[in-house]
Amino acid sequence: MAVTAPVDVPGRRRERPGWVEALVAFVVVAAAVTFAVWLGARGPIAAPQTHDLSGYPGSWLLGGWFRYDGRWYDIIATSGYSFNGPDSQSPVAFFPAYPTVLWALHGSTGVSVKLLGSLVTLGCGVGSVVLFRRWCDDRVEPVVARTAMVLLLLYPYAYYLMGAVYGDALFLLATLSAFVLLERGHPVLAGLAGAVATAARPVGLAVVVGLVAVTLWKKAVVARRDGRLRFDRSALRASDTGVLLSLAGIVGYVAYLGVRFGHPLAFEEVQQSPGWDQGGGPRTWFKVTWFQQVKHLPGWFGEWWRTGDTVVFEKWFYAAGVVVQGVLVVSFLFLAWRAWRRFGWGYGLYSFVLLAIPLLGTKDFQGSGRYLLAAFPCYLALAELLRSRPAVRAVTAAAGATLLLGWAFAFGRGYYVS
Repeated sequence: MAVTAPVDVPGRRRERPGWVEALVAFVVVAAAVTFAVWLGARGPIAAPQTHDLSGYPGSWLLGGWFRYDGRWYDIIATSGYSFNGPDSQSPVAFFPAYPTVLWALHGSTGVSVKLLGSLVTLGCGVGSVVLFRRWCDDRVEPVVARTAMVLLLLYPYAYYLMGAVYGDALFLLATLSAFVLLERGHPVLAGLAGAVATAARPVGLAVVVGLVAVTLWKKAVVARRDGRLRFDRSALRASDTGVLLSLAGIVGYVAYLGVRFGHPLAFEEVQQSPGWDQGGGPRTWFKVTWFQQVKHLPGWFGEWWRTGDTVVFEKWFYAAGVVVQGVLVVSFLFLAWRAWRRFGWGYGLYSFVLLAIPLLGTKDFQGSGRYLLAAFPCYLALAELLRSRPAVRAVTAAAGATLLLGWAFAFGRGYYVS
């Protein structure tokens, strides 16, 4: 039987491969964001005593990306871990995957850890967006997948995928790799990728839950039949337990801390140290500090407007940031519910567990903005909601782009927007 080659129809637009669109879109957005960070770093630095502003090869362009937690990753990659008790800030608060990559690259190339940090983040950011587009293409038509990709790239905290010396881009890459590998029928490889995720951030526990949940959902081990939950383990294979390898990252780090310092949970203990003040308890769970920030927000703005006091401005800017992050967390709870209904309870449960960690573990939602980068099913859920609402979609993209560039500029200037 003869095989007929596909015929091009004049005037019909060919769809570009998703990975090409992802790569082009990332380069465009990352270039704009890098310019915003560079521009911010050229001005006076907010609270310069909190930053290491020493130059390094490439710092003329990328120096603005080395802020706050980047200093801790530099210390770990060059000097290792230390622990001075729960009442003193120390490097053990930061999980080892990202600084280990920097240590290995620095040791083999001699390149500055500060420069390597930005380059590794960029590489992981590109990979994350490409994999996210692949995950979306497996579920929806290209126009919706493209919208979801744009929503991720224009998310106000997406600059953590584009050069910031933070571990979030590596975490997202490992997380997406784990779920894509699981979808392709490779549970053992998915578990290994998940182990990198759990070694990158404490919120990696959500990845363990998610991999197990998606496995049970896809195999229909847990399903509702005749109005009741039914359990059927017959579809499970021995290899499916490979997803449990994802526990190796956090278990390995806990074991290391126990052997080295005698405190297996040292990363949690130091959260209460002065300056971080993230101890557990009702005050943290019920966001007392966050409500105090909301209460003082108008007054701080008014005082800054009248006096121009930069210290007051920093207070107001910090409060505005945590208010935005609180709103984002609540919004993502709704999107997680949509993801549950649309893409299966496995991905919904992953999203809810990921959201529960900042909901219960932060005193004022600070840091939640970048944690939500990993809630990837929520971006696709939002894209589907906006499909038939072009005006709302345009406003959402414009608002995201404005906040993204503004936050990136502020990050380069040295304001605490992490």
